[in-house]
Amino acid sequence: MRKALVFVAAFALVLVSGAAVALMGSPQTETAADKPQAVEKPTTTTVAVAEKEEPPAEEEPKTQEHKEDPPKDDSKEEPKEEDEDTEAPEIEILHPEDGQHFEKKEVVFEGKTEPGARVFAGKYEADVDAEGNFRIVLILTHSGANTAKLKAIDEAGNYSYDSVEVFYDKAGDEKPEDDDKEVDFWVKQKYGSCGESVPYEKFYGEGAPGTEIWVGNEWGSAATTIGKKGTWDLKVLFPDMPCGSHQIVLETSDGVRKVFEFTHVCGDGGLGDEGDHSK
Repeated sequence: MRKALVFVAAFALVLVSGAAVALMGSPQTETAADKPQAVEKPTTTTVAVAEKEEPPAEEEPKTQEHKEDPPKDDSKEEPKEEDEDTEAPEIEILHPEDGQHFEKKEVVFEGKTEPGARVFAGKYEADVDAEGNFRIVLILTHSGANTAKLKAIDEAGNYSYDSVEVFYDKAGDEKPEDDDKEVDFWVKQKYGSCGESVPYEKFYGEGAPGTEIWVGNEWGSAATTIGKKGTWDLKVLFPDMPCGSHQIVLETSDGVRKVFEFTHVCGDGGLGDEGDHSK
């Protein structure tokens, strides 16, 4: 009986010792089991991914630099606004010449303008070819001096003028070619004032054929001889004339002398109708 109790006690002690060993071994087993859970490989991976994503973050300034390109393109487009056509087209009457005489009322006017521009004489439009050559037939409305004023206008609406003065020698007004017959001398002044940098004046009239005429003053002069038809005209330039009013003297070879008043308009003085040479 005592042996049995000793055996039972010893067996129980073995069981207790085994449980103790088991209890001592279990923490080691749990620690070994916790090691995979304690590995921070996912955290390390996350950091690595974040580091790989840094280059795109550095590229953001480059993207912003590309966004600043459009203003540079806008500055390049500014010259396009400067290309707007604001210049008036050129126009020049080549025929007839200023002061030319005609015995017929119908006169052909020809000249040159900017290609694509239109040319008008009042409400009448001239024929203009692709190269800018124009042609129009006008009627001289009265005997003596007639002024034709032509206007050129381009596609942008810019315009300019040119004018020419011609004479219509009406058949009934023709003077005899007999030099022995006396012809009354007369002269007319065309403008009376001028605002050009080089002012000028025009005179015309009639007289005995062969009569010499001189017109001028200390700032400029010109001369002519009356033709066989008894008509004459003369343009006088005054390149050195100062601003203000001055006298212009006309003298003929047969003793006629006349004095005319002329004003060189400067600055903001403006021009009246009689001083506007474009008309």
